[in-house]
Amino acid sequence: MIATLTGKVAAVGGESCVIDVNGVGFSVLMPLPALEALSRETAPVTIHTHFHLREDGASLFGFLTPEDKAIFGKIIGVSGIGPKTALAILSHLSGDEFREAIGHEDHRVLTGVPGVGLKTAQRLILELKGKLEKTAAGGVRDAKGPSGHIGVMSDAVEALIALGYPQKEAAAAVEAVYKADSGLTTPEIVRLALRNLGRK
Repeated sequence: MIATLTGKVAAVGGESCVIDVNGVGFSVLMPLPALEALSRETAPVTIHTHFHLREDGASLFGFLTPEDKAIFGKIIGVSGIGPKTALAILSHLSGDEFREAIGHEDHRVLTGVPGVGLKTAQRLILELKGKLEKTAAGGVRDAKGPSGHIGVMSDAVEALIALGYPQKEAAAAVEAVYKADSGLTTPEIVRLALRNLGRK
């Protein structure tokens, strides 16, 4: 089981990237916001991975935070939903947005994801409602309860650390972005923080 990969981003294209780990290139399928963030990285990064084995082959899925990896695992645990649909969901919705849509039974938000119809949205809500609260460690546990701004900020900091930034620098960049606009999602905070860090 490959749990994480640490290496340099060798290529980014389509729905995947190649992570070079000591001369070995791993092809990793990732959500689009994560790929966008990685496309600008030259320093070594750490990717949290899920190895998916099926009859016709195997695929490696990657995420910038343990929380997104945990949510991906929850989604593919829903009957009839495969990893490509799960990846599409996390490409169009942040972890917080998905959790909120499930908690509020918001079919409109879920069916806005390409490939997710009404029946799939209903199945997601039925099987996942009450099972997507964040833990302090950034994962997901089976319990009800809202996730606050602390979770959003910690996810953004984890993503920047995965991209190679020191914890102190990442935390300061995230805090600055959040102070300017507290209504941003994790991917939006990461995007703006990267932009600010790039100016230094």
